Amino acid sequence: MKDIKNYTLLFLIILSAIAFSILGHYWNIQYYQGENAYTLSAPPLATAMKGIHDKLYFADYASLIAGYSVNNLNILAASALVEPEAETSSQLSSEITAGVLEIPDGKDTKADALPEQPQTYDFTTTTDKYFQDACFIGDSRTVGISAYAGIENAVFLCKTSLTIYDYEKPKITYNDEKKSVHDILTEQQFGKIYLMVGINECGTGTAQSFFEHYRDVVNDIRKLQPDALLFIQGNLFITEKKSSEGTAITNENIAERNALIATLANQKDIFYIDINESSLCEDGALVSDYTWDQVHIKAQYYPIWKDFLLNHAIIPDK
Repeated sequence: MKDIKNYTLLFLIILSAIAFSILGHYWNIQYYQGENAYTLSAPPLATAMKGIHDKLYFADYASLIAGYSVNNLNILAASALVEPEAETSSQLSSEITAGVLEIPDGKDTKADALPEQPQTYDFTTTTDKYFQDACFIGDSRTVGISAYAGIENAVFLCKTSLTIYDYEKPKITYNDEKKSVHDILTEQQFGKIYLMVGINECGTGTAQSFFEHYRDVVNDIRKLQPDALLFIQGNLFITEKKSSEGTAITNENIAERNALIATLANQKDIFYIDINESSLCEDGALVSDYTWDQVHIKAQYYPIWKDFLLNHAIIPDK
């Protein structure tokens, strides 16, 4: 039993000597930069004793703590970089699932919705009551409509030889007073306005200058009558014989001006009606049998004009 204790003590001494020798060798490299050469009189164990004397074990302990702290800080820093990303991904997933974030799918939204455009309309057929809130503006041909077409309860602002340039001139007798078309439209509102002037202007200026003035009048009427439907009527052709004899008032000049004013129509609140598409004309000219002077139609044929207008009515959706 005594021998066992002795051997155990010897074993512990040898083990301690080895452990301290290893520690001495470590300190010699770590702190003494290998300056302690090993000899029989100065083994690694001696360096360990010197290190204990120099309290190197405190330095090792501090390094151990520092290393642990640094490692923990690095781990925490890495976590700080990684975890928010994971959290963000998780949060993003949750928000998408919950419908908080929406990926545009090209469908209409209130923010991206375009302003609603005015509706366009096509011509339809109606009855004589359609003209009850109408106003007809024009020259001698419109005078003929007022007298012979059978249109009742409409207002006629017309005069022989009236031109687009007379729009602001007091040439119309209205309520026993001489007034301009502009002034009358300022005073009274209409549901529909029919405008036909232009044949008398064929001998004045150019087609372009006529169009520009005509456009200005249309724009003014649109401002004065914002709720009215505005019908621009193309000028009726003259007979082929009359056209071939003239130099200013010809079917070619009439057609050129009609083509220009037709561009003002938008099929929303301004419409172009080409009376030359009616049975009053044939092959680009007024039918000679329907006219008494090759320019104006006979009284009995004006109902054809009225019917053509009724077949080109606009009835907006309510």
